[in-house]
Amino acid sequence: MASTAVSKYQNHRRFALSWCIGIIGGTLLFFEQVPLAWLLGSMVASSIAALSGLEITTWIRLTPWARCVLGVMVGTGITPIPMAELISYGVTLAMVPLFLLGSISLNYWMLRRMFRQNAATALFSALPGGMVEMITTGREYGADPKFLTTVHLIRVIAIVAGAAFLGAMVGLADFRMQTPAWDHWQYVPLHLLLGVVGWRVGVRLRIPSASLLAPMFMVTALQASDVLHMQLFTPLIIVAQVIIGIDIARSFNGVSLRAMRIPFIAAGMSVLVMTAVLAVLALAILTLRTDLPLIQVVLSFLPGGQTELALLAFALKLDLTFVVTHQIFRIALIMFSLPLFIVWLTRWRRPDDSSSR
Repeated sequence: MASTAVSKYQNHRRFALSWCIGIIGGTLLFFEQVPLAWLLGSMVASSIAALSGLEITTWIRLTPWARCVLGVMVGTGITPIPMAELISYGVTLAMVPLFLLGSISLNYWMLRRMFRQNAATALFSALPGGMVEMITTGREYGADPKFLTTVHLIRVIAIVAGAAFLGAMVGLADFRMQTPAWDHWQYVPLHLLLGVVGWRVGVRLRIPSASLLAPMFMVTALQASDVLHMQLFTPLIIVAQVIIGIDIARSFNGVSLRAMRIPFIAAGMSVLVMTAVLAVLALAILTLRTDLPLIQVVLSFLPGGQTELALLAFALKLDLTFVVTHQIFRIALIMFSLPLFIVWLTRWRRPDDSSSR
């Protein structure tokens, strides 16, 4: 009994410490007027703490609820897509497969030749799909889980942080959404109800990233049909960002800086490769569509966390419909192509690729 009580006390202590670190990190970036301050601040501060040897922990059941909250929030900013507008997306949507082909091919070659990773590790590290899906599927086919997890986590953090600072540099940030205010508190029950209903329906319909995308689609439809007029309670949005930031960071528990050296370099080079491919395509897109802001094009193609990029687009007051449509198309292409990648991997990899090098 005594040992159980001590264990519970230690768990509660680690939980409280993790949240204190996350909130302090978010608060510091908020006062520095950084876009997406609460998410980035909690994520970076908690990651540093985890890499320093502290055990970052949270109640993992909170994470899908946080995604529901943010899904509903993003849905309030999306407008229905008229057919003429959807057709106008054709030029930029056609660039998504080109971006994927270029970035996956170059990253796979780099990870195989320069970092000497086996075929499975190189492939699933190069695929810019959902982080959780790539890590879990890659593990099943012989990928190095530590290398794979570290590369994807560092890539997401680097991309989201870089996009946020790019937004600040071009002067598009609107910081009012991040400011805690007690207006519209009466919408909290409805906000949570819409989130969980959309999430459950999305799971039944097998929608990818159901906790985020299903509430987002449902709220978009309700607002478009003039049934719903949702107002946002900013403290709820802030708490959701902190939850996701801490949840991402806890994956660094037990990882030493020494062990991260090679994956860190690989992730950094992977981001550079994707940025170079995106720069070429962005130049082509802006030549064809001069009406599009650069930051909007960048957020539409970046293979970061879907939740984080949608939230950043919302904070920067960009065309959410445009950004989310391209992000969903990217994820869909990856998920539908995944069986083909797996067939190729199992058929053509050499016998010495069965384990990481």
